[in-house]
Amino acid sequence: MQAYAGRLRSVLKKLADDNPAAAAAFVHQNLDGRALDNPSRFRLYERSISSFLRYGDVMKAAILYSRMTREGYIPSIALRVQMHMVKLAELSVTEEQLLDIACDAFGNPSFDEQALRDILHTLVEGLGASPELVRRIVNEFVKTRESGFTLSNDTVIYLLKVHQKAGDEDGARYWSAYPSASRQDSADPHSHPYTTLLRDLAASKPSFSVYKWTLERMQADNVQADLPFYNALLAHEVGRRNYEVVFAIYRLLIEKRSTTVLPQAQTFAPVFRAIHRLSCSHRYRRANGIRVPPNMPSPRAVYKDMLTCHLEATRWRPNRSSPVLDTTVLHRALRTFLARHDYAAAYTVVRAFRYFPAAVGQPTIATYRIVYGGILGRIKVEFPQMAVRLASGLDLESVWASRFLGARLTLDLSMIYRVLRVGTDPRLGLDFVSAPEWNPRQSGGPTLLEGDDMRDLDLRLEAQDFHSHGMPSPLEFADLQPVPDNQTYSLVPLERALKRAIAASFPPEHEPLARQMSAAIAEAKRAMVVKW
Repeated sequence: MQAYAGRLRSVLKKLADDNPAAAAAFVHQNLDGRALDNPSRFRLYERSISSFLRYGDVMKAAILYSRMTREGYIPSIALRVQMHMVKLAELSVTEEQLLDIACDAFGNPSFDEQALRDILHTLVEGLGASPELVRRIVNEFVKTRESGFTLSNDTVIYLLKVHQKAGDEDGARYWSAYPSASRQDSADPHSHPYTTLLRDLAASKPSFSVYKWTLERMQADNVQADLPFYNALLAHEVGRRNYEVVFAIYRLLIEKRSTTVLPQAQTFAPVFRAIHRLSCSHRYRRANGIRVPPNMPSPRAVYKDMLTCHLEATRWRPNRSSPVLDTTVLHRALRTFLARHDYAAAYTVVRAFRYFPAAVGQPTIATYRIVYGGILGRIKVEFPQMAVRLASGLDLESVWASRFLGARLTLDLSMIYRVLRVGTDPRLGLDFVSAPEWNPRQSGGPTLLEGDDMRDLDLRLEAQDFHSHGMPSPLEFADLQPVPDNQTYSLVPLERALKRAIAASFPPEHEPLARQMSAAIAEAKRAMVVKW
């Protein structure tokens, strides 16, 4: 059972990363082996096919479905209905016909509420069904149940999300007041529909009337605001770009924190997300109507607040896990500092992998893509500036990308090789980093940093050159070669790359580099790290 659950999580992660081909290959690879028993194989088939249908990849779902039946498995009634609906949807059938298919399935004794949720997921997420069709299907399902039947809390919460995301205020009101079977027994504040409604409102920018109505209902029902409520409220206001309120709520939580209500990772993540958005260029902010509020906190101060809460949660034993510090919020902080070109702060953040391994684990491919991707992204942005200065006969030393690279180069796979190679060199400096030449098979082909297909390459880079330093190869970094699940990497190459980025931030006349870099890191540490 654990093996099945782990494999399913891997499939869902690859789908969430918009990589259905890797997800399908992973499923078939596991089905080709003998590690799974028959019940686990059946469950992997069922959930994987349903997941592909939800993500709209009918072809991969159909191939798996065909393989499942060839092996002698009989798909569940829910999966059979989902496949039937998807096939008919390709023929542009009406919603009435889809409703009839669902109603026919309700008479099957094995069709339960979980099966209902499965077909609703496929209809809404895979086929884009309207909230009206969802409501009619649910009503018809309830009619086939025994007298007094009420939907479970899981179903009610999902229906809340469906109507909220569609902007159906009446539907959201109806399901938030629905007396589900498990609501009275649930003491978990994370699953309360009011909190769920507020949390998910962030995705669709609801009108203030819905927001006001929700708060009025909470007061009328004597629902107490708790930390999950405030976390949901933060995410909601970030979605509305109401950043002044976001930072006011955050400051309130920090100032009023106690041993029973302590800000967690879900509190800090939306705050870093807001600061990240506000770190965009002035042109982008003006085009999108984004205004920097006067109460925006320093991201370094927010990181220090987070470490303080982590220490308080662990009773000043930092190398313990806590709900305050995890990999997700650490990555969010990293993106924020890299977007602001604050490499000394980013260096301080990655050091958390050294000091708090029990809380954040070890760097992964995602960590490397955030750090090195942030550096490559700035190089791409500054390349036109380098070209203009070069054409004008001007010095390139004033451009950060030129100092970091040591020369003006081409944006191709060699660039990724060159920047990753920085992590293999223990010496601090801004000397030129050599890399193999990349020649596409067709002259004048696309460049890697433009996001084009790079699978037809003459260049073959030795992965061992990088693996020996505990880091991914250029092809793995560029997602052109698969990376094993749960693969972790060394922290040292990240530190080296960020140190070079710090060094490149100083004007050319600043010497020696080591002294300047150490001073910048020490300043960041004083502003961000709490003594324990």
